Amino acid sequence: MQASNPGSAIHTDLILIGGGHSHALVLRRWAMRPLPGVRLTLVSPQVQTPYSGMLPGLVAGHYRFDETHIDLARLCQFAGARFIQSSVTGLDLERRLIALDGRPELEADVLSINCGITPELSVPGAQQYSTPVKPVASFYARWQSLRQRLRQRAAQAHGDTPLAIGIAGGGAAGVELIQAMRYALSRDPQVKAALQFHLLQKGAGLPEGYPRALQRQLAKRLADQQIRVHEHFEVSQVDAGGVVDQHGRRLPLQEVFWCTAAAAPDWPQRAGLKTDAGGFIEVNPQLQSSSHEWVFASGDIAHLAHDPRPKAGVFAVRQGPLLAQNLARFIRRRPLRRYRPQRRFLSLIACGGHYALASRGPLNLGGGWVWHWKDRIDRRFIRHLNQLPPMAAAAAAKPTAQPMRCNGCGAKVGADILARVLRRLQQQPGVDFTPGSDDAAAVAVPAGTQLLQSVDFFRALIDDPYRLGRIAALHALNDLFAMHASPLSAQALVILPYSSEAIMERELYQLLAGALSALSAHGCSLIGGHSAEGAELGLGFCVNGAATGDTLIRKRGIHAGDKLILTKPLGTGVLFAAFMRGAAAGSWIAAALEHMEQSNAAAADILQRHGASACTDITGFGLLGHLREMLAGGGPAVGLELDQLPLLQGAVECASRGYLSSLHPHNEAAGRLIQNRETGCRHARYPLLFDPQTAGGLLASLPPAQAADCLATLHNAGYKDARIIGEAQAADLPPFVLLR
Repeated sequence: MQASNPGSAIHTDLILIGGGHSHALVLRRWAMRPLPGVRLTLVSPQVQTPYSGMLPGLVAGHYRFDETHIDLARLCQFAGARFIQSSVTGLDLERRLIALDGRPELEADVLSINCGITPELSVPGAQQYSTPVKPVASFYARWQSLRQRLRQRAAQAHGDTPLAIGIAGGGAAGVELIQAMRYALSRDPQVKAALQFHLLQKGAGLPEGYPRALQRQLAKRLADQQIRVHEHFEVSQVDAGGVVDQHGRRLPLQEVFWCTAAAAPDWPQRAGLKTDAGGFIEVNPQLQSSSHEWVFASGDIAHLAHDPRPKAGVFAVRQGPLLAQNLARFIRRRPLRRYRPQRRFLSLIACGGHYALASRGPLNLGGGWVWHWKDRIDRRFIRHLNQLPPMAAAAAAKPTAQPMRCNGCGAKVGADILARVLRRLQQQPGVDFTPGSDDAAAVAVPAGTQLLQSVDFFRALIDDPYRLGRIAALHALNDLFAMHASPLSAQALVILPYSSEAIMERELYQLLAGALSALSAHGCSLIGGHSAEGAELGLGFCVNGAATGDTLIRKRGIHAGDKLILTKPLGTGVLFAAFMRGAAAGSWIAAALEHMEQSNAAAADILQRHGASACTDITGFGLLGHLREMLAGGGPAVGLELDQLPLLQGAVECASRGYLSSLHPHNEAAGRLIQNRETGCRHARYPLLFDPQTAGGLLASLPPAQAADCLATLHNAGYKDARIIGEAQAADLPPFVLLR
């Protein structure tokens, strides 16, 4: 009998809701000082979160998108934290459950909230006819859309009819944005019509609440830029023609941006957290919820009851390091430290071009040098969070004291854990889960059909257990889809990392809930399985399907003249090889996961209806390895168009930088099939021929007369990246591949 050391067993779930500045700093600090036995998870709807201080520069065109956004996925990877891309919809404080959009709830032991704020659009017409600036994370897409509309509208404008753009809101954000917009649009050669800019404020003096000396400097800047300021203009209505103030005065505007005071999301208050009148979470000097000590809050969502502060990013940045300390201290049951907000803080206001104003207490300055000063500060902050060392200290967390685990039991997960998870899964709506009570499951096969079986298993490539469950299930089902078989049943094989019973139960539930969401969508029942403890997370399925002989598609059967269609882009191998080293952009991984979660079932139906002569799914052996299997035993030669290969964003860049899967060298053996290998190997896409895929697409051969219509049907069904990548041709020699 062999004993195994579990390593750092997990006993506490610390969950961060929202990717705001303070949470980004918590993650950065966690990478250097991880807490053994604690699993850190970030929940955010965005993979990249904007640094609000650089948003005006992004709008003005001074920065690229990636230069102004924090890559949360990479930061989590660096910190050894889980990243779950989802929106929070509710909170059960009694059971410590976090409700997520479209997926099972998460369980937390300690919770920190920095989810930002939402636009306050209660003014009639504001929601329909204005563009809200908050939340900042989604503003840039709306700005790009507006810019395109302005280009189109300008092209259709008659004569010098001006286009009037207005911003409602007299704070620093509104002041910076209207100058940035004017700077960008006035320099856009495609926006040829005359432009007017209007800034609407409830009070007087801009920005409101700032020293008079700075307001005078800014008033001159706005006047020089011909930006008209409307003081004491409280918008009471927005419509298609513009805005109306509290006195009934109308201001015609073609575009309205909403930059007034924002509101808190409603779910913290609905959950029962103590909030102020506006719904912002009330916290004590230690950044703890005033009503629930296991909940912390920071940033704009937090209200310091003892010392209220403006909603400004400078406070969230200052809160980050102390929040990280207090979360660790709370878990260790040590005294918490007090947050002392700065009385005077530096305000830097960008003025469109390379000019900015500075204010701190009685000091007010302006000039190009101030803009460059602000630029250095902002870039240093982003560099700290985006340019990460090639290591993750979190991986070096010391193991906690845990009893040695004996493998004499087969390292099985406890029966009580399984029973509780199974009960919860059976209560999920819309799932097909029928575990049997016997030692083996009986599978009924429809009359007149053949039973097909396949098995797949792999180590976790992402740390979101729900999405991993979905991807693993779809990956296993792909073998059935490739043969145009209908899934019947599945059994799961799960390896769970060593952890406490509570953590293990949470992980198993998320994994199987994700798998069931994919299996049930295809009429596949989960009928049993096996679970065990191990050093790292792993998941696989044995799947059963049925098909009739006349609808079955075999792997071999390519005919001369057939066109080859690939339904999904390549590149998961190189992307995740790079991601594991912290070298892949989070947006690349997010896009790859979306493709991996796209089922091949509909594609298989389309290929079969269009007369596919052969089909296989692209997985571990890569495109060329699986094509070699299709050609085994004799057949035509194949010409592949390298430029037609559909690729995931970032795949070529990762491959060119040498981030290749560990299976890649073995897959390259299939290169012997290439007749003109010396020519093809110089192509940038060549390495992707051997890239192993997870939940990849289908590769099929079709009669040439059906190929174009089949491709169009695939595109209409949502397989937007499907491509005709080559054709088969008669050959006297053994099967070979030509790269073109």
